[in-house]
Amino acid sequence: MNTAELIYQEAKTLPDNLGAEVLDFIGYLKSRHPVVEEPMETSTAKIDELEGLFAPYRRDLSGFRFDREEANGR
Repeated sequence: MNTAELIYQEAKTLPDNLGAEVLDFIGYLKSRHPVVEEPMETSTAKIDELEGLFAPYRRDLSGFRFDREEANGR
């Protein structure tokens, strides 16, 4: 179970007046620690921008074999 489900299971057992306090506390937490979610378009645009930025440095390393002795010899 995730956290939200655990909170739900516990909150179901409370009387209405205590449930209202839980909701009040959740509101307090949300005001003290706002969660800013980026729209999907923004993160996709950022990823596209970064891919374009690093494109000149992209190399095919599929055939690369690291030789420790050769590297130590340099």
